[in-house]
Amino acid sequence: MAIRRKTVKSAGRAVVGEAPLTAAERRELERRIKDADDPRRYLLVATTLPWFSLYYEIQSDAWLMDDPTRATLFKRRAVARAVSEQLKPGVSVVPCMVDARGRLVLSSIAGRKVGRVRLSVLPEWKRKKKAGE
Repeated sequence: MAIRRKTVKSAGRAVVGEAPLTAAERRELERRIKDADDPRRYLLVATTLPWFSLYYEIQSDAWLMDDPTRATLFKRRAVARAVSEQLKPGVSVVPCMVDARGRLVLSSIAGRKVGRVRLSVLPEWKRKKKAGE
């Protein structure tokens, strides 16, 4: 969206200012702000066995076991669905929430089920803490 400049002549001088936004530009700007403020994201999850879940990380094309905090969070459901179709069958798109810093809120997926299988959520830091105690 380009900013249009408007030149106004006032008392013999040219004053450069920003032209007001059109209604279509205003609607587009409001849509983008609303989209940026939306805390919903989507994870790709494969639940093959009931006692663990695999979360997909697209950067390294790897599956993370029981640690959704490092998995790829998709902004749009359509994009997550398109990627899941390119992966193995049985990959589900799971909605989740992020906090103000953009980090995954574990409680948003902790009690969720995919089919009849409950998602397993045990992040790496918690595993280390349990092993150390």
